[in-house]
This record gives sequence, structure tokens and C-alpha cells, in this order.
Amino acid sequence: MSTSSTGCRRFSLPVRAFAGVALALALLAGGCHGSSDETNGTGVSELPPTMMAALHTMAQRSQALPPTGNLDLYFALLLRENHRAAVGMSALELNKGQDPALRAAAEHINHDHQQLILSLESAIRRLRALPPTFPEHTSQSERLSRLLDAATRGLHPAAHRTIARLDVGVDSLHTQSSPQREDAGTGSTDRDFAVLLIPHHQNSLALARAELVLGRDDELQKTAYLVLEDQQREIEQVQAWLRHHPD
Repeated sequence: MSTSSTGCRRFSLPVRAFAGVALALALLAGGCHGSSDETNGTGVSELPPTMMAALHTMAQRSQALPPTGNLDLYFALLLRENHRAAVGMSALELNKGQDPALRAAAEHINHDHQQLILSLESAIRRLRALPPTFPEHTSQSERLSRLLDAATRGLHPAAHRTIARLDVGVDSLHTQSSPQREDAGTGSTDRDFAVLLIPHHQNSLALARAELVLGRDDELQKTAYLVLEDQQREIEQVQAWLRHHPD
């Protein structure tokens, strides 16, 4: 299948190993030399130390975004942070992961999210040059703002619960797992990538649904539709991997 106008590809396309590995090397170079130039246009200059660290960075940067009267622009800014986290997570999987199926998935995600970041950068520049599309204090603008904020703030509890359940087992309901232990992950890069990709992508889906229902920008609505389609498929694929790798 061909690449869409927004840069999204179908997850079933043949793997582009060079694209994924090249970015992983670029991120390592940026981290080693302290350079902010080796970002490939993604804004991601180094590998995260853990999968959870990528989600922490995403949440911190998302919550630090300045207020904007254009909620389509706010959606684009939040989605860009989401895709940056996906680039970091997939690059870490390509650098340290061992499972062939997950590495193949990471190569796709790595390539696709780079392309989406470039598309979002273009949309952000375009929207910043326009007046706000949402009048202040309308029920629609307030509802979209609440949905976007809730999607971002709801990420970390879901991610930590996922790691905690995996760490102590679903039957150990009364066992406490410390935040430090959760942040360190399960000890397996492959498993951390698979389990944390689910709450990460669920965050994307929540943002996309809000934009589809209440957004006003046609191009961003097309992007939101593709996010729903592609990332739901990716969730199902890692869920299938987890069912076949229960230990």
C-alpha cells in the first residue's frame, strides 16, 4: 500500500530496517555528543533510558504546553509529543530489544511516527499563522479542551498500572510495587515496549477521538482518523504478542 498524504503507512507493509536503525543510530549520536541537530526533524535527540522515561518526558512536555486559543493547534501539539515518545520507545527497542516480531513492529512505528511528526510540524506552522478557530467559552471549546487534557493526564496512571500488574502478577492484588520499580520496568526491553505501547497508543486514540468529534481542521481530522485506524491495529498486534509470551 502507498503512504498516505499525512505520512501514515499501514502496519502490514514490508519492514524498512534502514529507516528504523538509522534513527536509532542518530539518537545515539545525539545522546553521545550532546547535539540537538541529530533529530531527523523529530525533536528527539537521544534514546530514553527506559520505556517509562519516554512516557514521563511526553507527559511533562505535554502538560507544560502554553495555553492556546486554537484547540486544533493544541491537539497537534499534544499529538506531536505523543509521536516523539513513540519514536524514542521504538528506537530503544531497536537498540536493545531482541524479539524479531517486536523489532519489526518498532521499525514500522519508528518510520511512521517520524513522518507524522513532520506532517504535524507543517500543520502547527499553518495553524499558528491563523486566528483562533474556537470562540472562547463555548460548550464545544470547553469540552474539547477537557477531553485533550484528560487524555494527557490519564496516561501515567494507566502506564504504571500496566507495569505493576505485570510485575506482581494479576493474582497478587495486595502486593505493592514502588514507583521506582515501575519506572525501571520489567527487566525486559521487549516486554516493556509491548506493554507500554498499549497505554501510549490509548493516549493517541483518546486525543484522536476528541479531535474527530469536536475539532474543526480538516487536515488534522484526517490525521486523527489515520491515528485511530493504524494505532488500534498496532495495539492489537502487541496484545497478540503478549498473549503468546505470558511469562
